[in-house]
Amino acid sequence: MNYVEWLRVRGCLKWTAIVLVVCVAIVLFGRFTYLNIDVHSKMLAGVQIGDQSFAQFEASSKETTTKLPDGTVRTVIDNPAKGIRITVDDRGYWGKHFELFEKKPPHDAKVENVDFGDLHLKRVILPNGSLVTVDEGALVPEDLNYYFAFATLVAMIVATILGAPFARENEGHLELALAKPVSRIGFALQTIAADVAGIVAAFVMTVIFLMIGHTIFEAPNYTYGPTDTMVLAIGLAGAFAWYGMLNVSTASMKRSYGAVLGIAWPIALGLGGIAHAPLGDSALAAFVRSIGEAVLWLFPTKYLHFSFISGLGSEAHRQSLALSPQTDLVILACLALIYGAFAIYQWQRVEA
Repeated sequence: MNYVEWLRVRGCLKWTAIVLVVCVAIVLFGRFTYLNIDVHSKMLAGVQIGDQSFAQFEASSKETTTKLPDGTVRTVIDNPAKGIRITVDDRGYWGKHFELFEKKPPHDAKVENVDFGDLHLKRVILPNGSLVTVDEGALVPEDLNYYFAFATLVAMIVATILGAPFARENEGHLELALAKPVSRIGFALQTIAADVAGIVAAFVMTVIFLMIGHTIFEAPNYTYGPTDTMVLAIGLAGAFAWYGMLNVSTASMKRSYGAVLGIAWPIALGLGGIAHAPLGDSALAAFVRSIGEAVLWLFPTKYLHFSFISGLGSEAHRQSLALSPQTDLVILACLALIYGAFAIYQWQRVEA
């Protein structure tokens, strides 16, 4: 058992938990600080209804508020002159239900459904107009895929912190590592296993703290949707591949490995920017773009696509992706295995 690596993992997870707790505390502070602000008016202040702002529309409308038997506060804003009627059912912590009826809907209005997190929007075309309904909060079951996507980012940050275990052993500890009654491959596998366990733990911790932060604002209502397994698998595979890439980049180093960990993110993001930047049609621009695209194939970030999640990205963007989520997952898994094997191979050749 690689006790030293487990200590590194424990320290990394401790600071990850501290950061997550601070984030939840900030959310909790903000929730109670702005608890008494009229959110309804603030949110709708900039909304345009026809040729009027919401404030102007509200001033020329009749507004009534009633309390239903189940405690729901219903607000109805009716403007017969414009043929618009807005109904808001406020269940407080349990969410809201909005209805917007228009006798003269926009000319491009069509039947549509939009889901984003715990927000569901639906437009129905009626014989005498159109009805838009919006449900949010506990009224709408929320997929965990958004949480998994965000947890992937945290897991990759933790993978960056843990991403040079062999280089750390090379820096003054290699003699001790080689003196242990275990083969180099066995020691390397134990080290990688400890780091992988830490990455998974950081992923799970992030999802838990996101749920806690969500609960501060409204009652949770989660569902395991059809894309959740794919998001979970791609997220973890991406974090493992990122860890493997950093490991293979530093396995033979004895010092200055921190520079590699530090510039990995800027390089990955920079190459992505170069590959998609409008550099023009010159030969030099094409050459620079082709170099950026070629090198980017080696980075796991190229295959971390979450646009197949409902509500993320446009349909055109989802269709423009050259790879399917299943292909992304296979490539990320292969990169994780190849980088891990090559890192162990490099470290076997390092001499004390």
